[in-house]
Parts: sequence; C-alpha cells; structure tokens
Amino acid sequence: MESDILLYELRRRWCSPWCSPPPVNMFNLMSNCCSWVSKLQQPLRKITVLVVGLDKAGKTSCVRGMLRGNLVPPGDVGPTHGCVRTELRVENYLVNILDMGGAPEVRGSWREHYGEAHGIIFVVDSSDRQQMKKVKEALVDLLKHPRVAGKPLLVLANKQDKINALLGNELIEILSLERLVNQSRSLCHIESCSASVDLRRWSDRKTLRGLRWLLRAVCLDYPDICARVMRDGRRPLGPEEKERRGKIEKSRNKSKEEKTRTSKTDIRQEQHNETVRKNGTLQPIENILNKENSLKKETKQKEEGEG
Repeated sequence: MESDILLYELRRRWCSPWCSPPPVNMFNLMSNCCSWVSKLQQPLRKITVLVVGLDKAGKTSCVRGMLRGNLVPPGDVGPTHGCVRTELRVENYLVNILDMGGAPEVRGSWREHYGEAHGIIFVVDSSDRQQMKKVKEALVDLLKHPRVAGKPLLVLANKQDKINALLGNELIEILSLERLVNQSRSLCHIESCSASVDLRRWSDRKTLRGLRWLLRAVCLDYPDICARVMRDGRRPLGPEEKERRGKIEKSRNKSKEEKTRTSKTDIRQEQHNETVRKNGTLQPIENILNKENSLKKETKQKEEGEG
C-alpha cells in the first residue's frame, strides 16, 4: 500500500502541467549549451559582398533590410552614386557590403570591385518586365568575368508586392539563370523579397535570409575564395581596366595642373599688388633705365665741377 502511494505521488509531481520529467529537460539544456558553445568557438570570418543591379531595382533598400538599426523610410532612398560601404555583424560573420550604383554610366565601375568580393548579390526589379533584356545582359557580363566566375551568387527578386511582379521560377526562365550559373560554375540561389515591405519588421526580412544563405555558401569554399581575393588584388589589370584607369588618372592630372596654374597666377598677382602698394604705380622698365642714366650723368657733372 505504501509503495502504491509513493508511486502515485511521483507520477503526480512529474506529470503535472507545471513540471516535466528532468531527463528530457536536461537533454535539451545540454544540446542548447553545446550548440551555443560551438558557435562561440567558431572563428569570426570576414566576408565582402558586392551588391549590383540596374538602377531603381531597390539595391539600397535591400541592403537596409539586412540591418538592425534605425532605417531611412523607403521614399527617402535616392540613387546611389559610386560605391557605398556598410559593415554589419551576422552570427560569426563580419560582412562588408559594397552597394554599387546601377546607372548605365557607372556600371563600368563594378569591375573594380569584383576582385575583393567573396560573393555577389544581384538585385532585380521583378515588376519591371520591360527591363528584363537589360537585366539579362548585365547578368551575362557579370558572370562571364573571370573574377566573378565560381563565386556564390544570390539573386534577389525584389518588389514582389507589385501586382505584375514575376515569380522566382519565371525569372529563372527569362534570365536563363540555370544555364548562366552552370557556365560560370557558381552556386546560385534566388530569393523573392519586397524590401520596402520587409523594412517594417526585422525578423521577417527575406533579404536577411538571402544574405545568410550567401554567407554559408561562401564558407563552403572559404579558403579557396579568400586565396582568390588575395590573388586578384595583386593581379595586374586587364587592358580595358588599364585604359579606363589611365583616363581617370589623366583627368586627375589635368585638374592638378589647372590648380597649379591658378596658384601660380595667384602668387604673381599677389606680387604685383605688393609692388603697387609699395611704389604707388608701376612704371615700364625703359622709364626706370632712363631715370638711372640721368642720375648717373648728374653725379658725373657734379664730380667734374667740384674737381
């Protein structure tokens, strides 16, 4: 009888809604602790991500969707000029994001940053069907470059909140994405998102989910990609890049020469003003020489008269 009462008490205690059997709890606790410790022991990996795409595709909004801090409203986001660098910490990754402008006149500057990128994010405005031909051309030029081939590629199909937006599988067919990534031997993932809508809640941002995929894809081949980044940074530039940088250098030299000329002109003007201030008005050199000759004659005549 006493044994039955003890068994009943044990069952009542461990089967109550407020308490659960200790072995299950201890197992969950130990597994959580092990996963937490393993994450802490993982090294901090630095990864550079290049964000490209046509203008008005929503690249800057997608980048801001990956951040935790206070964000600028989507209406205040203007066109990006040049390269905007942003750093953020995602798990054990220190990510350096390069947000590139997408206007036709600045797309040539993308190539300058291909070498330092570990992975590429290509943002597509999925609601703009008329631009798909240009999007495909830009994607082809991107993937055929030797400094991009073989690196992971994340395609963000942005603006899915629009009525006429293309779905992910439709974009794969229109852009011939499967064939392009097979040719370049790049891991690829397409993520449908709506950056302007995703800004409302950080936890629901699909752009951040896509970024996590890209970081993990980079880590699958992290040593080799890092070696490529270091090698591409030391590799000499191609003829097109040399010509382009030569033009930029010439324009810089011209501006320096113009600045030097203006500075010399300013110095001469200051000297001119200083002379005017001291002597009143400037006189021609001939007049000054005539005065000196007349003074010499007068002194000679005085000396002869005294002698």
